[in-house]
Amino acid sequence: MESQTRIKRRLNELGLRSRLRARPRAQGRVLAPAGMFRRLPTTAGLYFPFYHDVPAGYAGDLRRHLRTFKRLGPMVSWDEALDVLAGRRELNGPMFCLSFDDCHPTWLDVAAPILRDLGVPATFFLTTGMVGRPGNLTWQDCRDLLAQGYHFGSHTITHQRLSDQDDGAALREIRDSKHEIEDRLGATVRDFAAPYGSLVDFGDRELDAVREAGYRSFATTLRAPMHPGDSPMFIQRQGLHPAWPIWAVRTRVHD
Repeated sequence: MESQTRIKRRLNELGLRSRLRARPRAQGRVLAPAGMFRRLPTTAGLYFPFYHDVPAGYAGDLRRHLRTFKRLGPMVSWDEALDVLAGRRELNGPMFCLSFDDCHPTWLDVAAPILRDLGVPATFFLTTGMVGRPGNLTWQDCRDLLAQGYHFGSHTITHQRLSDQDDGAALREIRDSKHEIEDRLGATVRDFAAPYGSLVDFGDRELDAVREAGYRSFATTLRAPMHPGDSPMFIQRQGLHPAWPIWAVRTRVHD
């Protein structure tokens, strides 16, 4: 009976999370009170905030987030962030490295103009099997983003949880997505982001496959700030939604 109660409670929690994800402003209001007990970064640390879709109705909110980060410290490219981890660039305070996941057309239509206006670099982790499907970016859209100076990494082919796949399928997701982006865009792909990105979603097998495929970094969703000497094969990113108020952002990005 106790086990059934725990399962039911867990299902209710998952259902609530799913409903809140569909209503990001409500999700932000739910998270915001916990932000009372956190503060935005003031000490040295490298943060990797990331987003997914940026609907036009949340453009002003994304701009507010990015301006807040810029007031706290510089926003750097993925290359520059890896230089920090390697000790080639000094880290004196908070520093931020921005990325986006999946294959959303709002990257080109909504996010890129804001990034360009604010002078913010970004990396887009692309799920290649989504490209060209209705409601997603086309390869020409990706070329346009590349021409504007943004960079691409791989987010697999199908966005399936890698730990659920056999060795061959996991390797294809990691290796073939890299090759397709390179072939389609004519740009080297050196960075990988795991779908879902928590410790149940990947393991040593995936890390080994990423190294063997020629990537230099592996991004997770494990939130903690990073520092010089930390491994680029275990980047910890902070997932955000542009609809969230800054107090909700503080639950993810904090000292």
